[in-house]
Amino acid sequence: MEIQDIKRFYPARPRNSHKGTYGSACIIAGSDKYIGAAALASRAALMSGCGYVKLVTSEKVKLALAAHIPQVIFLGEADLKSQSIAVGMGCGKSNELYTLIKFLLAEYKGTLIIDADGLNSLAEYGKEVLKEKSCKVILTPHAAEFARLTNETAESFAKEFGVIVLLKGADSIITDGVRTEVNTQGTTALAKAGSGDMLAGYICGTAARGIDAFGAACCGAFTLGLAAEISSAEKTDYCATAEDIIKNLHFAVKQLTT
Repeated sequence: MEIQDIKRFYPARPRNSHKGTYGSACIIAGSDKYIGAAALASRAALMSGCGYVKLVTSEKVKLALAAHIPQVIFLGEADLKSQSIAVGMGCGKSNELYTLIKFLLAEYKGTLIIDADGLNSLAEYGKEVLKEKSCKVILTPHAAEFARLTNETAESFAKEFGVIVLLKGADSIITDGVRTEVNTQGTTALAKAGSGDMLAGYICGTAARGIDAFGAACCGAFTLGLAAEISSAEKTDYCATAEDIIKNLHFAVKQLTT
């Protein structure tokens, strides 16, 4: 992917627009052990340009984050009217999470991003549910998570299950089984905890504002990679953190909108 390929995912925003114009992203993330996952995913979604970010999380996480991300709407359950939903970041692998994903696959009509413990729960309790769905699905595994799911290639898995796979790595592969893109943008600053949470959140926000699922996956991977390059230039790959990358997201987006 080249920068010109990604710029098309950042169209001019009409002056006469409002929150509803840019859609709603629902994040299902975090647990008492992984509070930061919910924060990073939500903050990345807030930077994506969508109109609303809604967070479904535990009461402890809500109390920890409410004052720090006041733009987020806290909910008790998934909002099926949102244009996109991202699930699994920091939730902990469980049958309860698997049951929720199974419900979303059957009932939700938008774009569903499944990450982290959502993927691990599918691997543990049954990936076959991916074949019966009413929504578009993006899976965002790193190599170990993908290995738990299957021994297939990303392309063959995507084609068999009718999903988009964003296989994260030094060169990330985005494929729906027919089209395949490779993202080389990024640095080893992304090889740290929290990067996947940000990516899932940013893809969720991008899909919420109307970008198709495959495009949202490509856009998210490239934009986060570009933000990481900016952060690494400032602080080195050693010192740049997920927090730094979120703070530099606006510089990456500026390059993509000018």
